[in-house]
Amino acid sequence: MKRYKLFILSFIIIISGCATPPEVKQLSLKQLEYLDVLTTAMNVQSEGLISVAESLKEEAGGKIACYQQNSVNRLNALMTKTIPTMDREKRIETKRKIFAQADILSKTAETAREKLSTDFIAIKEKTLELQGYLTKIKEVQTILDGYIQSEKIGEKLLKTTAGHTNVSGFLGTINTYIPKIKSTTESLKALLSVLKKK
Repeated sequence: MKRYKLFILSFIIIISGCATPPEVKQLSLKQLEYLDVLTTAMNVQSEGLISVAESLKEEAGGKIACYQQNSVNRLNALMTKTIPTMDREKRIETKRKIFAQADILSKTAETAREKLSTDFIAIKEKTLELQGYLTKIKEVQTILDGYIQSEKIGEKLLKTTAGHTNVSGFLGTINTYIPKIKSTTESLKALLSVLKKK
């Protein structure tokens, strides 16, 4: 009987030693609260970033249009000043060259505008991608909080929220997030720096 009581006492001590302290549970809940605030801040920043990117796109589009117009004006001035002084064959040849340059200029400007539009779409997509990763991080924290509060809650959240039956499988998924977040951030930085240069 003594051994039985000793075993029960040892078991209770071990169980109570394994239980999560209330402070840790509160800390986990506070972490979720911070993630909520961070998500809101990220959404505001994303809107601001897209707005700035839109302004940079318009500014770059204006520069392209200005460059195109200046080039057309130079070609027109060249035509007006030099063509009347040339003989017929030279005039035809010079007009052909000027029209070819104008065509190249128009195609180059159109390509630049298309690239600008493509870069802007990519910036919006990368920004939304980062927001998606933040949501995933919050999901991870919610599941972790569930385990801290109770193993049953954690297991239930793991299945319902993440669609996993065990933590090791979920860890495999999580391990893919950080390289993707780094890659997306680098792509976003590169796209913005290109947009600023235009």
